[in-house]
Amino acid sequence: MLIITKQGIEDLIHSLNDTAKLEPCQDEIKRMLEIKEELLWWAQSGKCCRWQAGAYFTGRIQLLKDVLSALSEGNTTQASSLLREYASELNESGERTINF
Repeated sequence: MLIITKQGIEDLIHSLNDTAKLEPCQDEIKRMLEIKEELLWWAQSGKCCRWQAGAYFTGRIQLLKDVLSALSEGNTTQASSLLREYASELNESGERTINF
């Protein structure tokens, strides 16, 4: 998933109900985490941003780490809840609009 959308997150949440799909779900969340970490690095490099993007990305990164932690503990209910929290901050077409 290169563009993180509400529908993509909902699909991911539904996949958590199938134990055969847990590993691919974890891989997808790790990819999302990598994207956020790269965006945080870019925001902190001083090359962009008229707003404080660092705080936004740091919060999203921690939330994704919490999802992975819940999954590693086998707690898919908590992981689903955290992913819903993540999705609640997305606009309908995808990731939060970021003005650079």
